[in-house]
Amino acid sequence: MSVFVCMFFVSCSKDDDEPDTQVVISPSSISLYYEDTKQLTANNATKWYAEDEFVAEVDNNGLVTGGHVGTTKIIASNDKNSAICEITVLPKYNLYDTPILDWNASVSTIESKETHKSSGSNSATMLGYDYTKSSSNPCAVIYEFKDDKLCSVSVFVDYLWHGDAANYLLERYQPVYSDNTNYTAIFADAYVKEKWTTCVGLATTTISGSKFTRIMYMPASSLPSLQAK
Repeated sequence: MSVFVCMFFVSCSKDDDEPDTQVVISPSSISLYYEDTKQLTANNATKWYAEDEFVAEVDNNGLVTGGHVGTTKIIASNDKNSAICEITVLPKYNLYDTPILDWNASVSTIESKETHKSSGSNSATMLGYDYTKSSSNPCAVIYEFKDDKLCSVSVFVDYLWHGDAANYLLERYQPVYSDNTNYTAIFADAYVKEKWTTCVGLATTTISGSKFTRIMYMPASSLPSLQAK
C-alpha cells in the first residue's frame, strides 16, 4: 500500500511539473497590404509556417510579410499543439474589377457569369463589357474565344493609368519578365513555373490614334517560352 501511494504522488508530481504545451496565437486574425509586415506572438511555439506563401510569409519569430492579395493561414506549432492566425492581404489599388478567368469556359458560360454592361459588340469569338468605375477612368474588357473556349481576356484603360496598372498587378501577381524600354511586363499567379495557371501581360497599345494601357490575361500554357525558362 505504501509503495502504491508513493508511486501515485511521484506520478502526480511529474504531471504537475510538466509545462503547458497549449499554443495560443495573438492576434488570431490580421489584415495587411502587399509588402507590409505585422508581428504575431504565440506561447510555446517552436515552428511557424504559412499555408500559402504566395499570399503571406512568416519567419521563425512570427513576423508576417504580406504577399499577394488573398487569404491564407499562419500556423504556430510545437510537437503537440498548434494555433492559427487568419491572414487577409488587402489591395491598395482597385483600378478595375477582376474579370472572369475561367479558362476554356464557353461564350454562354461567361455571358451567364458577367455582371457588367455589355458593349453590344458580342460574337461567337468575342465578348465586350464596360468595366468603367468613373468617368475619369474608362475601362473596357474583351473576352476572346477559340473553338468556344475562353483563351484570353484583355483590359483596356487610359495610358495615364499605366503606373497604377503595374501596381495593381504587383499586388496580385508575381513579375516574371519586364522590359523598361517599352514599358512591358509579364506576371504570373505563382512563384513556381509548374504552378502557374494564369499569366498577365502589361503593355501600351495605340487604337485609332489614341494610346491605351492593355492588360492581357492568358492561360500559362499559352506561354511555352516562359515555361521553359
